Amino acid sequence: MQIHSKKEINKLAIKTSDYLVGVSGVKGLSVRVRPHGTKEYVMRYKHPHNPGSRPRMVLGNVEELSLDEAQRQGNAILSALAEGVDPKTIRLQDSINKYSYLKNATFNDMVTAWKKHQMSGKKQYAKSTQAYWDLCLNYMIEAVGDLRMDEISSEVILAVCEGVQNNDNKATFVGASVRLYTDKVFKFALARGLCKKNAAEPTRGELAAAGSGNHLPAIIKPEAFAELLKDMDNYEGAAEVTLAAINLLPYVFVRSIDIRSMLWEDINWEQALWEFSPVKGEGREDMVDSLVVPLATQVVRRLKAVQAITGQQKYVFSSLRSSKNPFISKATLIQAFHRMGYKGKHCPHGFRASAKTLLMEQPELRYSDTVTELQLGHKIKDTHGGAYNRLDEIDTRIKMMQDWADYIDNLKNSTDEILD
Repeated sequence: MQIHSKKEINKLAIKTSDYLVGVSGVKGLSVRVRPHGTKEYVMRYKHPHNPGSRPRMVLGNVEELSLDEAQRQGNAILSALAEGVDPKTIRLQDSINKYSYLKNATFNDMVTAWKKHQMSGKKQYAKSTQAYWDLCLNYMIEAVGDLRMDEISSEVILAVCEGVQNNDNKATFVGASVRLYTDKVFKFALARGLCKKNAAEPTRGELAAAGSGNHLPAIIKPEAFAELLKDMDNYEGAAEVTLAAINLLPYVFVRSIDIRSMLWEDINWEQALWEFSPVKGEGREDMVDSLVVPLATQVVRRLKAVQAITGQQKYVFSSLRSSKNPFISKATLIQAFHRMGYKGKHCPHGFRASAKTLLMEQPELRYSDTVTELQLGHKIKDTHGGAYNRLDEIDTRIKMMQDWADYIDNLKNSTDEILD
């Protein structure tokens, strides 16, 4: 077996011991799968000056390094070996010299270098993610961009972040993100000997939490949720594809952007699974970059109905009107809930909070925080600091998603008193 795509890497099973699977097209390049779930690219080669030695170089984690980049690096190593050069020597020298020009650099210059580093040799980040980096870091650049790294104090960093959190928009999340990305820039510089300390580190825990601002509206009580489901089922004020997306949201409780950009090719009909890369997971340390959503029988049935309409399109919820957007827009979903009378009460994103709360609190469900968080696409650390794999607790999650679908169908169809 050889690896040809990222999807094939994601499907590699976790075993009780390390094992290697070769990568197509590059001699010596493999993916190593470890028992705790880590997958990394490794390159094994014959030492140019010691034929009996076969060193192994770790190129990077598969979550951080794209398959194309791993193959490019593998071919570069083979080229160096053909010239009689040990690639480890080149790597060491490059790591020493690559950033020497940034000694005593300003914060602005260091931000530029950090962003370049993020975009080079790692996974491709969406333009929206890059724009968010700029939004957050520009607050700090305006305040200390011309100062050298060792001239910036923790007090100034904290003041800038608090100023963002306390502005007219009450941008709690953005202020916390300013601190986070400033910390990343300092870590980048400190690890390469480009500054003497990480001035952002002492500010950790000193700001309002990212999620402590105004929350998006969500209904979390069974009685009110049942009414919402009935209103959605009876709503006819939108196009057929939009109605299908609206009524699928409660069953899968993913983010609006992820259901709107859902691809037919990501659906595994045989196993009733939907595997995709969450848009918000790109560049986020708290979000997975690959999520598996088990599809309940009700969901499969609904998707089959949509397939009759958009099955020839790339996207499940393709925009059938002449539009710049290839799939239905965020505004379209939000406006539908407003028209149903739920402005300020519930929104498309709110189904995540609804599902999380009801799955954990209702007696007939009672699923754990770990399982629900995994299904929401949040990264969870175990007691040893290792992150859960995207397929962890998959059997439990398959059962949970079917139980959830049955539960909300019963809510919607019940005429009896619903017990809290």
